[in-house]
Amino acid sequence: MDKSAWIRERGLPIWNGEFGPVYARKQYDGEPTQGINESRYLLLKDQLEVYDQEKISWSIWLYKDIGFQGMVYVGLDTPYMKRFEAFLLKKYTLAVDSWGADIKSIKHVHETIEKFITDAVPDPSHLELYPFPLWGVRKRVGRLVRNILLSEYLVREWAEHFRGLDEKALDELASSFKFENCVRRDGLNSVLREHHNVSTNQ
Repeated sequence: MDKSAWIRERGLPIWNGEFGPVYARKQYDGEPTQGINESRYLLLKDQLEVYDQEKISWSIWLYKDIGFQGMVYVGLDTPYMKRFEAFLLKKYTLAVDSWGADIKSIKHVHETIEKFITDAVPDPSHLELYPFPLWGVRKRVGRLVRNILLSEYLVREWAEHFRGLDEKALDELASSFKFENCVRRDGLNSVLREHHNVSTNQ
């Protein structure tokens, strides 16, 4: 609110163009999925109510994806999701993506690397590399080991899923992303509709 007041005092517009919850997926998170997602819709609703009160303009991440955050997402029964099912599970388990990763299955690996580094560098101030404190040792290990090193080694495995496919098969994969083949995230969209037309006029 302090930032909002500072901006208002200077007659400047306020815009948040990069926010939005991530959502559980039943194929990975099981039975708790619905409850987790309902709590995140409520969190988003609370956030947008603040934006309404403060007359903050916004756009949310994101429109379409494969089930993690989008207003619509590619259906599990589409050619793309079927073909990449095992690979996407592997990516999830290894927490390869940097955004919203769950490291529970590889936490022991992370902790081993973190301990190796902190034991080798006993002066804590020497661990304060840019952009510290935004990134500490744990964040840096995740970014370099999972999101860069491991990701690079997985690129060819991902690419192999396209080997031998003709143009027709590639078109079928691409068609998975057509709107009519996507699932609407109704809980999210309901919250967005409720808050989409608030005036930002002073």
